[in-house]
Amino acid sequence: MDILKNLQIALGLKENVIDPTANPQQSQNKILIVEDELLLSNALELKFKHNNFSVFKAMNGQIGLEMAQSNKPDIILLDLMMPVMDGKEMLHKLRELPDFKYLPVVVLTNAGDVENMKQTKMYDNASAFLIKSNVNPDEILQVVNDLLK
Repeated sequence: MDILKNLQIALGLKENVIDPTANPQQSQNKILIVEDELLLSNALELKFKHNNFSVFKAMNGQIGLEMAQSNKPDIILLDLMMPVMDGKEMLHKLRELPDFKYLPVVVLTNAGDVENMKQTKMYDNASAFLIKSNVNPDEILQVVNDLLK
Protein backbone atom coordinates (compact mmCIF):
# COMPACT_ATOMS: atom_id res chain seq x y z
CA MET A 1 0.00 0.00 0.00
CA ASP A 2 3.01 2.32 0.38
CA ILE A 3 3.37 2.43 -3.40
CA LEU A 4 -0.28 3.45 -3.76
CA LYS A 5 0.16 6.18 -1.15
CA ASN A 6 3.35 7.46 -2.83
CA LEU A 7 1.65 7.58 -6.23
CA GLN A 8 -1.28 9.48 -4.75
CA ILE A 9 1.11 12.04 -3.26
CA ALA A 10 3.12 12.30 -6.50
CA LEU A 11 -0.07 12.88 -8.50
CA GLY A 12 -1.30 15.49 -6.04
CA LEU A 13 -4.26 13.40 -4.92
CA LYS A 14 -5.59 13.56 -1.38
CA GLU A 15 -5.10 10.44 0.70
CA ASN A 16 -7.96 7.95 0.76
CA VAL A 17 -9.57 9.48 -2.31
CA ILE A 18 -9.25 6.26 -4.25
CA ASP A 19 -11.08 3.24 -3.00
CA PRO A 20 -9.54 0.18 -4.68
CA THR A 21 -12.71 -1.77 -3.86
CA ALA A 22 -15.01 0.74 -5.55
CA ASN A 23 -17.35 -0.61 -8.20
CA PRO A 24 -16.03 0.36 -11.66
CA GLN A 25 -19.58 0.31 -13.04
CA GLN A 26 -20.23 3.65 -11.30
CA SER A 27 -17.76 5.43 -13.56
CA GLN A 28 -18.79 7.54 -16.49
CA ASN A 29 -16.16 6.52 -19.05
CA LYS A 30 -14.14 3.34 -19.52
CA ILE A 31 -10.44 3.56 -20.37
CA LEU A 32 -8.06 0.75 -21.27
CA ILE A 33 -4.39 1.42 -20.48
CA VAL A 34 -2.07 -0.84 -22.48
CA GLU A 35 1.36 -0.14 -21.03
CA ASP A 36 4.19 -2.42 -19.91
CA GLU A 37 5.90 0.16 -17.67
CA LEU A 38 4.29 -0.67 -14.34
CA LEU A 39 5.00 2.65 -12.62
CA LEU A 40 3.47 4.67 -15.46
CA SER A 41 0.55 2.27 -15.77
CA ASN A 42 -0.20 2.54 -12.04
CA ALA A 43 0.14 6.32 -12.04
CA LEU A 44 -2.29 6.62 -14.96
CA GLU A 45 -4.69 4.20 -13.31
CA LEU A 46 -4.77 6.34 -10.17
CA LYS A 47 -5.20 9.55 -12.15
CA PHE A 48 -8.09 8.23 -14.19
CA LYS A 49 -9.84 6.52 -11.27
CA HIS A 50 -9.60 9.79 -9.34
CA ASN A 51 -11.35 11.44 -12.29
CA ASN A 52 -14.27 9.01 -12.34
CA PHE A 53 -13.07 6.61 -15.04
CA SER A 54 -13.47 2.88 -14.97
CA VAL A 55 -9.92 1.63 -15.63
CA PHE A 56 -8.73 -1.60 -17.21
CA LYS A 57 -5.03 -2.38 -17.71
CA ALA A 58 -3.00 -4.69 -19.91
CA MET A 59 0.76 -5.28 -20.00
CA ASN A 60 0.98 -6.08 -23.72
CA GLY A 61 -0.98 -5.76 -26.94
CA GLN A 62 -2.31 -9.31 -26.98
CA ILE A 63 -3.96 -8.93 -23.58
CA GLY A 64 -4.98 -5.39 -24.52
CA LEU A 65 -6.80 -6.61 -27.62
CA GLU A 66 -8.66 -9.24 -25.59
CA MET A 67 -9.56 -6.70 -22.90
CA ALA A 68 -10.79 -4.21 -25.48
CA GLN A 69 -13.15 -6.80 -26.93
CA SER A 70 -14.46 -7.93 -23.54
CA ASN A 71 -14.70 -4.53 -21.81
CA LYS A 72 -15.62 -2.20 -24.71
CA PRO A 73 -13.67 0.86 -23.50
CA ASP A 74 -14.56 4.40 -24.59
CA ILE A 75 -10.88 5.17 -25.22
CA ILE A 76 -7.51 3.40 -25.16
CA LEU A 77 -4.07 4.60 -24.05
CA LEU A 78 -1.58 2.51 -26.00
CA ASP A 79 2.18 2.13 -25.67
CA LEU A 80 3.91 1.18 -28.93
CA MET A 81 6.91 -0.77 -27.64
CA MET A 82 5.78 -3.80 -25.59
CA PRO A 83 6.52 -7.51 -25.37
CA VAL A 84 4.37 -10.28 -26.89
CA MET A 85 2.39 -7.97 -29.22
CA ASP A 86 3.49 -4.37 -29.70
CA GLY A 87 1.13 -1.41 -29.88
CA LYS A 88 1.34 -1.05 -33.65
CA GLU A 89 0.15 -4.60 -34.20
CA MET A 90 -2.55 -4.27 -31.55
CA LEU A 91 -3.89 -1.09 -33.10
CA HIS A 92 -3.85 -2.64 -36.57
CA LYS A 93 -5.83 -5.67 -35.37
CA LEU A 94 -8.18 -3.46 -33.38
CA ARG A 95 -8.99 -1.36 -36.46
CA GLU A 96 -9.92 -4.54 -38.37
CA LEU A 97 -12.81 -5.10 -35.93
CA PRO A 98 -15.99 -3.16 -36.83
CA ASP A 99 -16.71 -2.13 -33.21
CA PHE A 100 -13.30 -0.49 -32.89
CA LYS A 101 -12.78 1.09 -36.29
CA TYR A 102 -13.24 4.63 -34.91
CA LEU A 103 -12.54 4.15 -31.20
CA PRO A 104 -10.25 6.95 -29.91
CA VAL A 105 -6.73 5.64 -29.28
CA VAL A 106 -4.01 7.78 -27.72
CA VAL A 107 -0.55 6.45 -28.48
CA LEU A 108 2.01 6.88 -25.69
CA THR A 109 5.55 6.41 -26.88
CA ASN A 110 9.17 7.31 -26.32
CA ALA A 111 10.93 9.97 -28.35
CA GLY A 112 12.90 7.34 -30.29
CA ASP A 113 9.73 5.84 -31.75
CA VAL A 114 9.15 8.58 -34.36
CA GLU A 115 9.12 6.16 -37.31
CA ASN A 116 6.65 3.90 -35.49
CA MET A 117 4.46 6.94 -34.87
CA LYS A 118 4.44 7.87 -38.56
CA GLN A 119 3.49 4.33 -39.60
CA THR A 120 0.81 4.05 -36.93
CA LYS A 121 -0.77 7.37 -37.89
CA MET A 122 -0.67 6.59 -41.59
CA TYR A 123 -2.14 3.10 -41.45
CA ASP A 124 -4.22 2.76 -38.32
CA ASN A 125 -5.69 6.17 -37.55
CA ALA A 126 -4.53 6.85 -34.00
CA SER A 127 -6.31 9.84 -32.45
CA ALA A 128 -3.28 11.42 -30.74
CA PHE A 129 0.40 10.83 -30.10
CA LEU A 130 2.09 11.76 -26.85
CA ILE A 131 5.79 11.45 -26.07
CA LYS A 132 5.98 9.97 -22.56
CA SER A 133 8.87 12.16 -21.43
CA ASN A 134 7.08 15.34 -22.56
CA VAL A 135 3.73 14.87 -20.78
CA ASN A 136 2.44 14.34 -17.27
CA PRO A 137 -0.73 12.52 -16.14
CA ASP A 138 -2.70 15.81 -16.03
CA GLU A 139 -1.89 16.51 -19.69
CA ILE A 140 -2.79 12.95 -20.68
CA LEU A 141 -6.11 13.31 -18.84
CA GLN A 142 -6.79 16.55 -20.72
CA VAL A 143 -6.14 14.91 -24.11
CA VAL A 144 -8.42 12.00 -23.18
CA ASN A 145 -11.20 14.32 -22.00
CA ASP A 146 -10.91 16.39 -25.19
CA LEU A 147 -11.23 13.27 -27.35
CA LEU A 148 -14.27 12.04 -25.43
CA LYS A 149 -16.20 15.30 -25.86
